[in-house]
Amino acid sequence: MPDAIEAPVADWVSVDELLADPYPTYARLRRESPVAYVPQIDRYLITTFRECFDAELDQATFSAFERAERSPMIRAMGRPMLRKDDPQHKVERNAMSPALRPVAVKKHWAGIFRSNAAKHMAVVRNAGQGADLVKLFAVPYAADNLSAVLGFDDVDHTDMKNWSHTLIRGGANVTDDPAVWAETAIVCEEIDAAVERVLSKPFDSDNPSMISAMVRAGLPEDILRANVRLTISGGMNEPSHVIASAVWALSAYPDQRDLVLSGKRSFKDAFEETARFHSPIGMYPRRTTRDVEVAGVVIPEGATASIVVGSANRDDAQFDHPDVFDLNRESVSHLAFGNGTHICAGNWVARAMIGEIALPALYDEFPGLTVEDPRATNFRGWVFRGATALPVTWDGH
Repeated sequence: MPDAIEAPVADWVSVDELLADPYPTYARLRRESPVAYVPQIDRYLITTFRECFDAELDQATFSAFERAERSPMIRAMGRPMLRKDDPQHKVERNAMSPALRPVAVKKHWAGIFRSNAAKHMAVVRNAGQGADLVKLFAVPYAADNLSAVLGFDDVDHTDMKNWSHTLIRGGANVTDDPAVWAETAIVCEEIDAAVERVLSKPFDSDNPSMISAMVRAGLPEDILRANVRLTISGGMNEPSHVIASAVWALSAYPDQRDLVLSGKRSFKDAFEETARFHSPIGMYPRRTTRDVEVAGVVIPEGATASIVVGSANRDDAQFDHPDVFDLNRESVSHLAFGNGTHICAGNWVARAMIGEIALPALYDEFPGLTVEDPRATNFRGWVFRGATALPVTWDGH
């Protein structure tokens, strides 16, 4: 690496600004220093599409096996498969995959998703005009679906919401807030109790759930529990964020909504563009196993490099007019689900429950569905990002 230089220090990056709106910061980083060291969080941020894409294909250099003392996720929930490399990562992923494959979605989950959508749409209708689609539909719909896929039959969606949000706060607790760790410990005990109730019952050989699949695969119980916590942290928040973001985007860009409602584009297209435009997972860490040159600068061995997919998905070197929600764009490949061996195991479930079921059902049930004031919508977060509330209206009463 004779021509490589030390990574620029981006001491101007503000965590508060990232939480409020990370995209101006991402744009400046891509323009000035696509790879930069940010001392506030002691991480190297990789922010351009090509560099993020390539790093995810090189797990020998960019290891998911983050050191426990540097990983809020591991402290929050144990070491799940996302913080492991192959071959162990592959063993655990294969153990749960029978519950997440397209055939399982079609055979087992699609009917449950449709039933849950109908149940929570009825709540929205009863609430009337101005109902909060996040609180009354997106969150409980995602939570009930997640309970079904995991194999819980006695977990209320309000508990699932609390568990997921708390684990996410723990996984993003880079400032080491002790109150967050205390809350996370309580939630982990509650989740473990729910898992124990499932494990105490005999398993039907045809049980399609994730927990059943991991038991049949022979995963040790501590590994099973860590992966259940991981699934809860992402498997509820991410779908609920994408549902809300999609309805917001189709309201903020009514010409794009017209494309979908006229049949020129599909709700599946809207799902994919939403995942690019408002990536529900903004970044994830990797540990460098050697000194490595990325975009002309050196990231030293043993450093934590953050793959900032929320920025990569707004890179104008990859996407034309990336800050615009556009269903007609030619380049549709995005990194919202990651890349390489660690690509999101639940991506087929998410695509079905949102693009194939939730979005079509919402616009069929509520003709003229729109956000009351898209400009007033508050989005929050950069590691995980979504709307805090989404008041909606529709035609009729």
